[in-house]
Amino acid sequence: MRLIAKILVLAVLSAAAPSHHVLAAELERARGELIYVPAYSRIFSFPNRSELLAATLTVHNVDPENSLTLGRIDYHDETGTLLRSFLETPRALNPLESASFLVPSNDTTGGVGANFIVEWTADTAVLSPLTEAIMVTGPGTPGPSFTSRGRVIDRTVGAQ
Repeated sequence: MRLIAKILVLAVLSAAAPSHHVLAAELERARGELIYVPAYSRIFSFPNRSELLAATLTVHNVDPENSLTLGRIDYHDETGTLLRSFLETPRALNPLESASFLVPSNDTTGGVGANFIVEWTADTAVLSPLTEAIMVTGPGTPGPSFTSRGRVIDRTVGAQ
């Protein structure tokens, strides 16, 4: 009898659990976005000691059917001052293609609160790209490594 009761409880719970599957057609699409991505060229391990980090920004076009165009990849320091623009001309990203941009560990100009600004557009409404920065210490040195995801700060929405 206990076994039957447990099976019934599991059946009721699994039937009542919300589904976490979302169809691609239900995902929010846009024709362009401005994305803020935190990055760190150094982090403090003690009050007077910091670890130097390399930061790699990667933009993944997660749309399996549509291309998008990167119009701007800018790197700012912790005061918001523009340090570098990575693109001289727009860069197309085909479906499922990625592009990466490196700030090496010996470039400490960004400071603790550096960031990337990513601007992209598309001819049609597409899935928003995945943008993240990966920070790691220099080669051969054990140390911290972590990622930081981008946050949309402006969006252009249009018909699909």
